[in-house]
Amino acid sequence: MQYRNSKMYVPTDKGSLSVHGTSYVEVNSDRARLNVRVSSENKSLEEAQDKNSEISKRILSSLSDYGIDKENIHSEDLSVIRNYDYNTNTLTSYKVTQLITILIDDFSKIDDVYSLVIENGANDDISIDFILSNTNHYYNKTLKRATQDALNKANILAKNFGVKYNPIPYKIVETSSPLYSITYYSSSITYAQGISPGLVKITAEIEATFSTYPY
Repeated sequence: MQYRNSKMYVPTDKGSLSVHGTSYVEVNSDRARLNVRVSSENKSLEEAQDKNSEISKRILSSLSDYGIDKENIHSEDLSVIRNYDYNTNTLTSYKVTQLITILIDDFSKIDDVYSLVIENGANDDISIDFILSNTNHYYNKTLKRATQDALNKANILAKNFGVKYNPIPYKIVETSSPLYSITYYSSSITYAQGISPGLVKITAEIEATFSTYPY
């Protein structure tokens, strides 16, 4: 025997409603990333490498002595550029470059660290980024707000078009990600003493699709 609830709404002419939810937040950066390049040039590749290694080791040692934790110091692989005399098409020298990245959470130490690397041989470009130490925390909060934005838009559109909708979407797509949704307004700028940290913008976006029914 089958029973039927006479009050149950049986939808007909089912449709769909897709909305784009977005949100962003701007917060002050809480970490500085000092990018220090060390370069050496010589006719001998071995001598250029040895010289560069000597300078890099001296910088790394001075940072450790200053109190920078090892996990906040990153030394990238060497890059080598061959320089030529294009008039004679002969190799003239090798330029060896190494990038040292230093993470600094105490902004009052930035000027000291900058002076330290210069005193110990940093001789190429020095730039600084102001970043966030925990982007996921802010991204997840922003993602939640983007979800609410999608719900608000769905409610407005459904009312304006005179349809009912199921507030639980049957399809959700996260169109942003914490890796590619962070904007650093002060990214990779040339270092200058007394520089101030900048804002960081975190954006989250989703697409949600809801089922709709006529009244």
